[in-house]
Amino acid sequence: MYGTVMTSMRRKRWYERRWWKVVSWTAVVLVWIAAVLLAAVWFYVRSGLPQTDGVIEAPVGSEVRVDRDERGVAQISGESAEDVFFAQGYVMAQDRMFQMDMTRRQAGGRLAEVIGPQAVESDEYFRTYGMHRGTEALTAEFNEETEAMVTAFADGVTAYIEEASSAGELPLEFQVLGYEPEAWTPEDTAIAVKYMGYTLNGNFSEELRNYELLRRFGEEASFYFPDYEEAGEYPAILDGVETAGTDLPALAAGPELGMAPEWTPDPWNGSNNWAVSGEHTDTGLPMLANDPHLGLAIPAVWYQTQLEIEGDFSSMGVTVPGIPGVVLGHNGSVSWGVTSLSADYEDVYLERQDPERPSFYLYDGEYEAAEVIEEEIFVDGEEEPRIHRVEVTRNGPVMNHVEEEGPVSAYSLRWTGMEPGEELNGILRVNRAETVDEFSEGLEGFVTPGLSWMFADTEGGIGFRGQALLPVRPSSTGQLPVPGWDPAYQWDGFIPGEELPQELNPESGYLMTANHQPVPADAYPYEIGRNFLPFRAVRLEELLQERIGAEDPVVLEDMKQMQQDITNTQARELVPLLTEAAASWTEADGGTDMEGEALGSWSATEEEALALLSDWDFREETDSAAALVYQLWYEGLPETLFERHLDITLPDHLTRQRVLTEGAASGTVFSGLEGVEERSIERVIRETFHDAVTRAVELQGDEASGWAWGDYHQLEINHPLGGVFPFNYVLNLGGDALPGSGMTPGAVSYNIETGGADHSAGWRFVSDLQDPEDVLLPGQSGQWLSPHYDDQLDTWVEGAYGTMRFTEPEESLEFRPEQEGDTADE
Repeated sequence: MYGTVMTSMRRKRWYERRWWKVVSWTAVVLVWIAAVLLAAVWFYVRSGLPQTDGVIEAPVGSEVRVDRDERGVAQISGESAEDVFFAQGYVMAQDRMFQMDMTRRQAGGRLAEVIGPQAVESDEYFRTYGMHRGTEALTAEFNEETEAMVTAFADGVTAYIEEASSAGELPLEFQVLGYEPEAWTPEDTAIAVKYMGYTLNGNFSEELRNYELLRRFGEEASFYFPDYEEAGEYPAILDGVETAGTDLPALAAGPELGMAPEWTPDPWNGSNNWAVSGEHTDTGLPMLANDPHLGLAIPAVWYQTQLEIEGDFSSMGVTVPGIPGVVLGHNGSVSWGVTSLSADYEDVYLERQDPERPSFYLYDGEYEAAEVIEEEIFVDGEEEPRIHRVEVTRNGPVMNHVEEEGPVSAYSLRWTGMEPGEELNGILRVNRAETVDEFSEGLEGFVTPGLSWMFADTEGGIGFRGQALLPVRPSSTGQLPVPGWDPAYQWDGFIPGEELPQELNPESGYLMTANHQPVPADAYPYEIGRNFLPFRAVRLEELLQERIGAEDPVVLEDMKQMQQDITNTQARELVPLLTEAAASWTEADGGTDMEGEALGSWSATEEEALALLSDWDFREETDSAAALVYQLWYEGLPETLFERHLDITLPDHLTRQRVLTEGAASGTVFSGLEGVEERSIERVIRETFHDAVTRAVELQGDEASGWAWGDYHQLEINHPLGGVFPFNYVLNLGGDALPGSGMTPGAVSYNIETGGADHSAGWRFVSDLQDPEDVLLPGQSGQWLSPHYDDQLDTWVEGAYGTMRFTEPEESLEFRPEQEGDTADE
């Protein structure tokens, strides 16, 4: 025993053993190496942050001053317009060069050059769509001033590229991908304009889906087409004028066309804006609010900017990276903002090929030669370019060949955004406008994007104008593909500018747009679209009428609260239908879960969830259990109702609304569809609600009272490199619980699979025509480790704003003319 004790005492403790020393020292060394590497990366990235103080000699004619405020927003002032725009290009590139380069590459189909083969399909799609082929027509519209503005801006961007490249100080993304950006050109700015218009198009995919419905289920399937006026009694922006709508064209059974590619834009990009007359405000001046809703990203879609040109104009607001000037904001006399007009700018044309000559397409009884373009797509890592063949008919580029023989062999796409326009000429006009009349006139000639402009001036005027190039369709509603060989379906020109929806100084004392119908279809002489969104407009109209009808005048704080209101008026309509149908359900109505197992009586959790909905005030607070239940039910309908029973996903909100409301009235859904079993509304509600509660239990447990909308609905902002480890941990942002949804004025749409809130008002703006305020999510700079990469995120999440007025600059940079003998390289 003594020997055993002594042996035990002689054993080394675990931390004294050799293997542990080796492991521990190895760990220390690895941690030290990782720390050194991280420090090196940090130092390298920090050293590449842009110069924001001091003096830069540049090819300018006179001194330009760039003062940055505490948010990193640059106020650029100078005597010459060209010099100011040069500085704007340079400064914008300092903050957003990678974003600008990705925009021109995405839109122009040139991503594979730097990303590799995985981007080839995207490049083929965009080369076919052809925005890069439309830039020449746009630049040809530049007047002398605009040409000087865009050229100076491009020169400023290029000056930054050359300096950063030669110094080895390009932003992190270029270093990771291993390439240097090319010089910026006026054509690059033109394609940025086209791409912004492209992001607000959604009709291409909608027409293909409508066609597929008819092909599968017969003419009764037209019931499932999105149609604003058939979905309910909802407001229009204007009352309209005398006329009638057009009839839905009959379309014969045809071949399968398929669905639109994944790169087609989100059809629900939208926004809110409104203006209140000074008769109803505390200042006696009008007030205006704007919050454009787009996909959230790093860097932000918008770029804050301020320009002061001596003897010309002084504007503050935002622009789109790659585009000079101030696109939205305030110039001292006028404040303005935009929403998507949500009209229909695209048409799909069915095409008939000549069996003997594949590049010839039928039109008016004869075959015409299509323009054949061989696009060279260069791919990183490949020596020779890939050749992508594009055919362009009189109707537009052929997007897809559908079958070798038959009455329909392809379809093409026509988009008004390919027409030349005066968008960049107009930027200067609206920045100089001093009244709402001048501002409205300044919009003449804007082609794309199609926007609802809202504006107000210091003389007390308020105005709205829906501005876009909208086709005149003599034989179509634009809801379905049309025969490209029939002259009757050609566009008959475009709606004259003076006949576009517009109004100044209404008797109501306010104007508001929120992607709802500009004018009733039966009270307007042209077919401009059917798919508009009513629900945010319903709530904003309630709030505006309530505030204007109150004894106290409207104050700027009221505008902020309206901008972030979280009442869901669509839920207010649908929840009573849901709960009534649920209360009426019996086992005789039937119903199965997603695995086909029969559903019995309501579970305790389901009954608790129904009770929560019955008591809900329809406000989507972060701690609301009812909001979570409703959203999982409603946003699950494309899968749990349509895809499950029709084998086709119908995500459109108007379609869902109409199917449920008319199903509740008639008692059934899917009636009249060829080959589809009719189902009672009670069974539909039983099945879809069961699926929603099952999902809620998986996410947050089986105690419904403990569920919370904000535990699921959380901010998610991803960087282009954020999908690659380890950049996802350092470049992506988010995690904050957010209220609201896509149907509330405080719009925050989300990914139904993850709950990630990834679509919202990345820029919020309110103006009393004196001291405008705004906030940009997540911040001004796209450069990681910049103090302005995410410094406005908390402000945005808290619902706060920052002043746009400059006080004392935090940093000051001067551009001075080059001394004699200097060169741009020096």
